[in-house]
Amino acid sequence: MDKPDLPMALALCPKPGLSFETMETSYFLGRETVIPQAGLDMASWRKKLFAAMFRNSGSAVSYFRLPPNRVVELGAQVVL
Repeated sequence: MDKPDLPMALALCPKPGLSFETMETSYFLGRETVIPQAGLDMASWRKKLFAAMFRNSGSAVSYFRLPPNRVVELGAQVVL
């Protein structure tokens, strides 16, 4: 299982003339919210189950080991 550390990976690949400070860098992430909606294409219990599993999935902030106070999350709602 991979355990990526994005700030450390960025620190290991500096370019000449480019300075990188972990606590001065902003990280932008996308966050989706799944909303089950009644319809004919899929059973409603499957939509609710998928939405619950999606909601309980792990955070990208902790997966990539990003400093939580340096993360900006942009959200969208996805209707099933």
